[in-house]
Amino acid sequence: MKLESERLILRPIEESDVPALFPLINDADVAADMLSVPHPYPEDEYVPWIRKAREAMERREQFPMAIVLKETGLPIGACDILNISWDHMRAEIAYWIGKEYWGRGYTTEAAKRMIEFGFEELGLERISAGCFPRNKASARIIEKLGFTFEGLARHAYKKDGEFLDELRFGILRSDSR
Repeated sequence: MKLESERLILRPIEESDVPALFPLINDADVAADMLSVPHPYPEDEYVPWIRKAREAMERREQFPMAIVLKETGLPIGACDILNISWDHMRAEIAYWIGKEYWGRGYTTEAAKRMIEFGFEELGLERISAGCFPRNKASARIIEKLGFTFEGLARHAYKKDGEFLDELRFGILRSDSR
């Protein structure tokens, strides 16, 4: 499976992506604002995570995709449709990108293509997204993509020994047309 946008290719994450992706996800600034990614990221857990994610993709439980620059073929982050409920036709979207690629619109472009995939190819009715209130850049991306703010989940995550709130957003298939 391969999805394309103007500047990006989204394809399943592969073990061969580890040398490029691991240093990016293990950056303290990247990990700080990711809901469920620890820092430092345990190096011995990254390949097993990729394997589990690929198996989940085969079962259509989630769709973890590497964000790859068309121009260079280099993976620069990841975007995922996850926590899929086929009974309710809903899922979540999550994404991250290496710090050196921030501010160039890559995350918005990748997430937009994944949302299209979720609605058009998976037939989802609803996709939700979340971020920490301190992650202003992610909240802007989510809003640019047409999501509606739906509320604040207090103490939704425990990260580095601290309970953190989560901003919750949702978008419906009819919102994305």
